[in-house]
Amino acid sequence: MANRDKIINLFPIVSAFFFLFNPNITVIDPLPDFIGYIILCTALYKVSDIHERIGEAYSSFKKMIFIDAGKWLAVFWVFGMTVPSERNASLLLWTFVFAVFEMIFVFPAYVKLFDGITQLGYLYPSNSIFKNKGKRSRTDKIRNLTVAFVFLKAILTFLPELSDLTSSTYDEGMSGFIDLYRYIGLMRTMAFIPVFIVGVIWFLNIVSYFRAVTNDREFMNALSDKYETAVRPKTGLFIRRSFATVTLITTIALFLTVDIRIDDYNMIPDILAAILFIIAFVFISKHNLSKTKRWIFPTAVFSCFSILSSVCEYAFFSRYYYGAIIKSDEARNMYIIVIVINALKVICQLGVFVELYRSLITIIHTHTGFVVGRERTDDREQKMVKTVHNELKKGVKMAFAISVGYMISDICFDIFAPRIDFMGLINIVFAIACLGMFLRAFSDIQNAIDTKYMLE
Repeated sequence: MANRDKIINLFPIVSAFFFLFNPNITVIDPLPDFIGYIILCTALYKVSDIHERIGEAYSSFKKMIFIDAGKWLAVFWVFGMTVPSERNASLLLWTFVFAVFEMIFVFPAYVKLFDGITQLGYLYPSNSIFKNKGKRSRTDKIRNLTVAFVFLKAILTFLPELSDLTSSTYDEGMSGFIDLYRYIGLMRTMAFIPVFIVGVIWFLNIVSYFRAVTNDREFMNALSDKYETAVRPKTGLFIRRSFATVTLITTIALFLTVDIRIDDYNMIPDILAAILFIIAFVFISKHNLSKTKRWIFPTAVFSCFSILSSVCEYAFFSRYYYGAIIKSDEARNMYIIVIVINALKVICQLGVFVELYRSLITIIHTHTGFVVGRERTDDREQKMVKTVHNELKKGVKMAFAISVGYMISDICFDIFAPRIDFMGLINIVFAIACLGMFLRAFSDIQNAIDTKYMLE
């Protein structure tokens, strides 16, 4: 038992809160919160199986991954507008929407998290949970500080944008009229500073709190014992959860492969997708979904060409535009290099999709079919399982076929974009179709896995 893993590790906790402490400027998030929520979920997933209250907090943090990732879409939506008044109104709207989501999900999630930790402190011996600093326990104080910081961050991110309500495009000579939006930069700075200061204080305190909890050997050993006896034997639980994690990570990776361009620049570098694909394959390999590791080469090469592609595109568009290809031999030669590098990147990306296809087929054969505990070997049952496998594989094959079309549209975009305006729309349509087909295939496989292990 001395070599068992800790049920809560400090490093992912610190990493998660580092991403979560930074203030937002409207919908612009310098350190993306959704990455912090992903890391926080990986840090809490074991202890969430032990206590229902922490499990509820875990579910809320998972929802925030998708909600906060929506800020990226909002950024492209807002800054894609050319009319300043519409852009300002859109900033006000989206900032309000995400502030409301923070209140609905994050506020109660932290309350549930610390309530769960408190209840675990009653159930198991602990030297850190109820350590007093004054009249209240340390856990109560860090909970209150966390709630205050979440509230302050949401309110002060949204408050400066209300100044847009004072702006007007007509009758500006009206008596008593004050256009506060002229001072929006100052107001955002004044809102940013207190959130940053309180955020640093919160970050240092919460890291100190979890350092004490994770160093509480008696408490950690008790939780680990509970996990090993009550949770670890449930193999199906880990298979279902691992595939759900793979679905989440792969879905985000597929979304990040979409080229969203502003002033011809791709605002989402493909290296982000490459990193997430690597993480997804690590989950597939590590959690007994598939033992093959042929994915290492295509993902590594895809990562390299993704970086090279971004560098080449930046070098071209920082000096030229599409029209310069016709006018300048140097621009044309440089753009040919961009096309070649992007084509090689797409080929490597297709290799990643091939490995994803193979992994999903392996998962279908290994983790779908017979319900565990009710296995039969008669011909009728075997035919039913084979039919289920064929239906699941059909969905994966359709998704892979669409992904090939998506890759071809990527190459065609680079070749024909200077001459054909609607190539970007075709590429987006293929991207949406690819994402939709993979989501459908993932959902069908997840349902089949849940069915297989439902009696465990």
